[in-house]
Amino acid sequence: MRDEAMPAVDVVFGLAGSSLPADHAEALARAVAEWLPWLADEPSAGIHPLRTSPTTQGLVLLARRARLVLRVPVHRAEAARALSGRRLDVGEGLATSEGEVRELMPTPTVYAGRVVSAAADDRAFYEEIERWLGAIGVQCEFIAGRAKPYAAGGVPARAWGLALHGLAPAASLEVQGAGYGPHRRLGCGIFIPHKAIAVAE
Repeated sequence: MRDEAMPAVDVVFGLAGSSLPADHAEALARAVAEWLPWLADEPSAGIHPLRTSPTTQGLVLLARRARLVLRVPVHRAEAARALSGRRLDVGEGLATSEGEVRELMPTPTVYAGRVVSAAADDRAFYEEIERWLGAIGVQCEFIAGRAKPYAAGGVPARAWGLALHGLAPAASLEVQGAGYGPHRRLGCGIFIPHKAIAVAE
């Protein structure tokens, strides 16, 4: 596996736990950073959102086969596995299993469920994405959902769901490796392979 061919990988850990606060992304990022302090020095590194189910008590339940997935540059793959067998102080506590490195798949359609932007409205966000794709030289179509309120660190913002489709293999890997927008360690701006191009409103 060469860095120039595969700019990033996912490092996947089995996860044991039960309930978490509904708004747990920042606590999870802090817990991971205790074991991987270099994560903050990698702008493209991120933590995929956890698979959970909502409850009515302000908590979410961790899915039975939930995984903790880190998107990291190739040269950090082995370092990320230092998170194996650790206890993370999130909610009632999470425990990780041995980490497995997985290469990214170059699919023509990728999707990020939450892309944070300072754009004033949907039109401005569309124009922002057009400029970004032009700047990195990627030709594709895209669909964005409607903006939804989002706050990170108590700062209000907006977030959009974003699907890119018609990507060439190299462009797909580039976009997945780089991601887009801030708060990558809170699960934002991380693109994953997607079969359909419809974006949730």
